[in-house]
Amino acid sequence: MTMRYCPRCGVPRMLSNEHRWDPSGTISLARDASHRMVILDNDALDHVLDSISERIGMPLDQIIVEAKRKSARHFMEALLSGVKGVVVRKFAGKKVYEQLAKQVNMLGSGNAVMTEYRRHQFLDGAVTDAFNGPCIAGDICGAFESVEGCTAGAEFHYDPDGILRIRVSQTEGLRPEYEDRFSYVPRPALSGRNIYELCPVCHAPLALGDQYSFDMDRGVIREDKTGHRVILIGVMTLNNIFGELAGELGEEIPHMIMEIERDRVAQVIREKGKDLDSSEQGYLRYARTLQLRGMGNGSEVRTDGESITVRIDNPYFEPLIAGFIAGFYEATSGKAADASWTEATPGYSEITVKPA
Repeated sequence: MTMRYCPRCGVPRMLSNEHRWDPSGTISLARDASHRMVILDNDALDHVLDSISERIGMPLDQIIVEAKRKSARHFMEALLSGVKGVVVRKFAGKKVYEQLAKQVNMLGSGNAVMTEYRRHQFLDGAVTDAFNGPCIAGDICGAFESVEGCTAGAEFHYDPDGILRIRVSQTEGLRPEYEDRFSYVPRPALSGRNIYELCPVCHAPLALGDQYSFDMDRGVIREDKTGHRVILIGVMTLNNIFGELAGELGEEIPHMIMEIERDRVAQVIREKGKDLDSSEQGYLRYARTLQLRGMGNGSEVRTDGESITVRIDNPYFEPLIAGFIAGFYEATSGKAADASWTEATPGYSEITVKPA
């Protein structure tokens, strides 16, 4: 696959054309500002999901497939609304899937190809360097349901060469009773003052090309400083995955997610072996590293004895943000930490961290 990169900053043209970085600390689709995206460390996502699975003693694959199927179908239904959807579904089903394969590459999710397709029956695909098998299988299943106008199921496995093989097939029967248990309603974004220096050619933030390397033929994006793989993923998708886990496994899941992310972040910071500023200004600088990734906008820090409260405007997912702040607290204070947070219904969340 050949994709055009910006000659000035190195960011893929398709990515910069289809996304906007807003001063509010958010990334959104250019064609739909309500559909928010976030740059997420792939290892962090895998670690959270694997750790939850280990703690509860059961695999999460099917729950993840179902959550991704619902969010993908919701997105495709909006994309293929009206006359456009009628035309696409009637005449251009195969082309839709080929375009979706390009989207998989652009978002850093792997190199996807459609290997076989029969209208209203099944779709076979292969993904090299896949970021997460259940997530991609769910995405393709949801797209298939929307385009074909049917219910579908997904099967996937990795072959000996590490290639992810997926088959999505039409199924008969009704969905489970919890089909519509979780729904995501985008929150209005609070304004912000982050001013990005933009590339004069493609208008993506110059910091994006400075901090990340893009290999769109492989569908892989890496953070230069750490070497970690990252992906661009929908905020609706993440909320749906974790909402589905909480609905299926219990309301303790959000706090469990915070703890898992706290421990991971604290370990990463300790391994760097650097002295970090734990003053209010130090916390504020740390919180503002979220902005380019679309995770939110650190706007205020307050201290009260050993307690730290950080306000994040437009947080992408409160438990993960709380774990991010609590991990910094543990690594810089040397004390075990616990965190609580407010739901971001007014557009911001306040995360309070104190000794456990």
